Amino acid sequence: MTSSGRFDARAVGSSTSKEETGKMRTDVDDEVEHTRVSLDEQLERGAKLGADKKYHRTRKFAAKDARCVVLAGGADETNPLTRARARSAVHLGGIHRLIDFPMSNLVNSGMRQIYVMTQYNSHSLISHVSRSFPAEMFGGNEEGFVEVLPTTQTREHGSTWSTGSADCVARALSQGSLTKLTHEIRMEDECLRELGSLTECKAFYNDKVTIVLAAEQLYEMDFSALLEQHLQTEADITVATCSHVKPEEAKSLGVMDIDAGTGNVLSFLEKPSEEQLLEFMQCTTEMELKECTLHANMGVYVFNNAALEELLAQARDDNMNRYEFGLHVLPYAIQAGYHVSSFVHKGYWRPMRTLTDYYNANIELATGGPASKLLDGSRQVYTKPNFLPPSTFFGETMMEGSIVSDGCVIKSGSKIRKSIIGPCAVIDENVTLDGVVFVGRDELLKRAGSEVPDIGAGTVLRKCIVDSDAVIGKNVSILNESGVQELDKTEDGYIITEGIVTILGNAIIPDGFKL
Repeated sequence: MTSSGRFDARAVGSSTSKEETGKMRTDVDDEVEHTRVSLDEQLERGAKLGADKKYHRTRKFAAKDARCVVLAGGADETNPLTRARARSAVHLGGIHRLIDFPMSNLVNSGMRQIYVMTQYNSHSLISHVSRSFPAEMFGGNEEGFVEVLPTTQTREHGSTWSTGSADCVARALSQGSLTKLTHEIRMEDECLRELGSLTECKAFYNDKVTIVLAAEQLYEMDFSALLEQHLQTEADITVATCSHVKPEEAKSLGVMDIDAGTGNVLSFLEKPSEEQLLEFMQCTTEMELKECTLHANMGVYVFNNAALEELLAQARDDNMNRYEFGLHVLPYAIQAGYHVSSFVHKGYWRPMRTLTDYYNANIELATGGPASKLLDGSRQVYTKPNFLPPSTFFGETMMEGSIVSDGCVIKSGSKIRKSIIGPCAVIDENVTLDGVVFVGRDELLKRAGSEVPDIGAGTVLRKCIVDSDAVIGKNVSILNESGVQELDKTEDGYIITEGIVTILGNAIIPDGFKL
């Protein structure tokens, strides 16, 4: 087992009394309510205090003391929007990025130690996270922090970059990157005041927890409730699950068999084929499968720190090309007899894995669909402040089921239906947009005097995505009336994926273009 090096160093030759420890630093934030769970067991993890010595302690934990690791490095080869950005950095609802939603879930739940681990095309993601969750948000890092950890190469791990979610976390732990001394020292001093012995504190050090979650999902969750259940069930691992998934969706997810009485996870299958899913759910026909309740892995885990370190070391095989939590660590933990519990999430949840997922989520946000409750004002969704002027509408404009961000100029005669207009877009006269996601930009270049609008007069766009800094000329018609599903026209500035036309970033679509 591993423990705090500072406990080891401070415990040598020390016999601190309770009276002495009472004089130590007392600047503990008592406003955060602690979750308490009674434990009555021999302390086999941490320091060995004697086989015949039994303790009855109260496990105390505050949400702000949970270590949170956000995995935000993913790419998607089929999604043209991730050519220049990580999947978690794609735009949603005009002003937001996908990562804003899981990050806001953590902050709104009282979590204050957040590490964001990046890898693929990380520049725009790092810039966005640093501006959306600055140190001032946490009292100059005195009350918490958000720290971005880009992927690294080390002598220990050879010449490769991190290969998979579990490998990424294992590397960060081995390098000591997931440790903030200010918070750990405060927790150590709390323990000293209560127990009066550094030796006893060392035995409880590994009771802390780590929350690991993917950034490429759209949902709302109270992580304090997840943490509370984890402590109450005394689980080694708690996995968040969602049961309102369809069989065709389960093929790109992980599914679990859960004991209806205890909530314990009995078995796990990652990204099953249709045949594997039928066998796993003990169904003989697709009709039976549709009637089954599928428990999907949300990619949200709570680990006891001791269990996390053990599993990351033991579940790895030297022959693995990748090392993933869902594919390797979780099945190994179940087979090895770890206590793996489930936390059932009953609200909205959408994994953002494809361009269609991204497009549909945006349209739902605009039209009042299931995703729109995430922006209904009942909770804070943090994002980068742009400090833009309000949008301006010239003449008569028809709007229906749409979102228009700040800084836009929309001229007379335009009709915008079921669409998202990102910041600082300039739309000329008599433009028709139907089911369009226009990403926009953060700067006021067009508004500040450019004579070339983002979308020229008389243009008609239907079911398409326009990426940042693309310019579409006059009298353009992009309707895809022939129903083309897949077409790569990168040289002409557009791609069709799953029937959705994407105008690539910085592309120029000439006047009169037809599709």
